[in-house]
Amino acid sequence: MKKYFFICISILIMIIIFKFSSEDAGESSRRSGIILEFIQRLSSKYLKEDLLSYAVRKSAHFTMYFLLGSSLQLSFNDNARSIPNKFIVLTIVFLYACSDELHQSFIPGRSSEFGDVLIDSAGGLASIFIGDILRKISETVYRDRVKNILKGE
Repeated sequence: MKKYFFICISILIMIIIFKFSSEDAGESSRRSGIILEFIQRLSSKYLKEDLLSYAVRKSAHFTMYFLLGSSLQLSFNDNARSIPNKFIVLTIVFLYACSDELHQSFIPGRSSEFGDVLIDSAGGLASIFIGDILRKISETVYRDRVKNILKGE
């Protein structure tokens, strides 16, 4: 059941990515502008707007594909730690990023950039690394609790 839940979450994330990629340049800039304005209010006014805008857009790429990679990993249940499953997750993330950039090339005012595919793939790769770290921490905590229970502490 958990597997199908995370497969559905992965598909939902893919739909959201597709929707964002379907926006023309004006709508995409408006959406980024809202986030940019919020960040500018929180941060100092010394940050250049064009640099901040670039960081917001690329962070959005990284974050969405990090979430996609995470949900795909969780759909593998206990087998997420195997190398072949990690490769499958990274391959799906990479291929979807490629298809997303191809899709964007047909949207007025948008462009297709391989650099974005690399950022997207880095988000998927980061989800694998962080997933491994969290899994190891969880296993260590669980193992220590079991040891303490067996010792009678």
